[in-house]
Amino acid sequence: MSFTTDSYLRRAERDDLDAILAWMEDPDFRMFLYGDPAQSTRQTREKIIMMLGRSAGQAMPPAVYLLIESKKDGLLGMISLQNISWRNRSCNIDVYVGAKERRNGMIAALAVYRALEYAFDELNLHRINAFVYAFNRASWRILEKAGAVREMTLERHVRRDGELHDAYGYGLLRDEFNAMRQRFAGAAKGVALSAMIESPAREGDAES
Repeated sequence: MSFTTDSYLRRAERDDLDAILAWMEDPDFRMFLYGDPAQSTRQTREKIIMMLGRSAGQAMPPAVYLLIESKKDGLLGMISLQNISWRNRSCNIDVYVGAKERRNGMIAALAVYRALEYAFDELNLHRINAFVYAFNRASWRILEKAGAVREMTLERHVRRDGELHDAYGYGLLRDEFNAMRQRFAGAAKGVALSAMIESPAREGDAES
């Protein structure tokens, strides 16, 4: 059985600033942000503007920001590949889904799958790291399904709603991801990065 979806990934741009800011100002969304969410609206805005502009025009940028979008529902979330080390061929990945009702569904899982393909196949990276809070079970389960290994536990690492929670550190090597991809090749056929690229092209041919 294969999965299908109308969502796709694209590079984040300045025009997306208002939508991203609206997510960042949602307390429920900020609950899952890795790092300290206690920033003012101005600080958040300045950080996002810098984030969206710093990789423009660079052949080897230190970060890549991808938006999860659907023709039906619009912007759904964002994936960031940060701290890219071109020498070591590694980076950190963060996944944020804006709509609350989407966070436990297939949207994030399919977007992560495509982003991992992009990082390994297009950027030619060797290793991807991720840090996820223990209470964010949906996210670390997605990583484990993709073949990532939990390499560390940071005990009582972050405070949310007055309580201290653990954080998990994951690592995923290209060989591990390729092994997972081969096992689920049939089911993943319709959601692969190549399928995502081919779909708009087919629609464009049909319209011309």
